[in-house]
Parts: sequence; structure tokens; C-alpha cells
Amino acid sequence: MSEISIVLEKIASALESNSKKFEELDAVAGDGDLGIAVGKIAAGMRSGIYGLTGDLKVDLMLVGREIASAAPSTFGTLIATGFISASAVVSAQADGLTNARKCLSAACEGMAARGKAQLGERTLLDALYPAVEAFQSEQDFQAGLMLAALASRSGATATALMTPKHGRAGWIGERAKGFEDAGATVIAVAFESLI
Repeated sequence: MSEISIVLEKIASALESNSKKFEELDAVAGDGDLGIAVGKIAAGMRSGIYGLTGDLKVDLMLVGREIASAAPSTFGTLIATGFISASAVVSAQADGLTNARKCLSAACEGMAARGKAQLGERTLLDALYPAVEAFQSEQDFQAGLMLAALASRSGATATALMTPKHGRAGWIGERAKGFEDAGATVIAVAFESLI
């Protein structure tokens, strides 16, 4: 198995095993269907694995398209956008760590633009931004993933104190407080699956 297929399989498995948790968190401030959407995202990742070419730029685009097709929900579209945005910055001349840094930054920026959201608005970005920053600060790949996982979990936990501004959660405002944002929790689980 290639490195990217191992990463995708780890994330897909973690998403599936936590789907009930995502559903419960989403039911507090959303419509409770995030567990289903995340299952479809995992299926899209696995479909992408079958078509991997060994060219990271091509493969990230392929996985993004598979996710977009399998999970056409708002959340699925955001995750697909992350992969597609990452594919645009891959450089054949760069080493793995440099490409990973560039891809994570581009994914974060792409999702922020697509979702018209920013840090502190109780979205997946509140777990993703700190993870990306933590990964950028480390020179060792595995140590970077460990720091990213810790930062993403801390970011997801912090969303429990934030007032939501987007989607259905934005309609209920203060009532969502005390519970982590479901999307941010998905991001934390994804990073944790890689350590």
C-alpha cells in the first residue's frame, strides 16, 4: 500500500468508527446527519484509493472528486474542497514535509473560502487552523502530526465555548454552547487517526 492510501484508510476507518459521536454532536446544533455525511466521505476516500496513480497532485484531486461525488452535502463539499485545494500546490521538486505543509495550508484556506468562515466562528476551521500551525512549526514529520493532533483536539474542545455563526447551528446561537462543534470534532478525529 502507498503512503497516501494508508493515510486515507486510517482516516476513513476513524471517521466510520466515530460516526455515532458525530451524529450526537450534530443533533445538538444541527440536523443530526453529520454521521451519515462522514460515512459517505469515508466511502469517497476509499473509492479514491482504488484509482491512486502515485502522482500526489493527481491523487489529491482524484480523492477530492470522489468525496464530492460520494458526499454532496455541505460538509462533504468542504472536505472535497480541501483535497482539491491541496492538489493545486503540490510540487514534484519538494520533499514530503514541504508538500504536506503546503497542502495543509492550501486545504485550510480553500475550505475557509468555500465556507465563507474564519477562525473563532465555531466551525471545522477552529480545529484545522491550530493543527496546520502546529504542523508547520515542527521539522520532524511524525512529531508534526502529533502536535497537529493535540492542537486540533484543543481547538475542537474550545468550540464548546463559542457561539455558532454558520448553518443550522447559527440559528440556535447560545443553545449550542457547552457542546463541541461536530465538524471541528471530525477534524480532530482525522488528525488523531494518524498518530
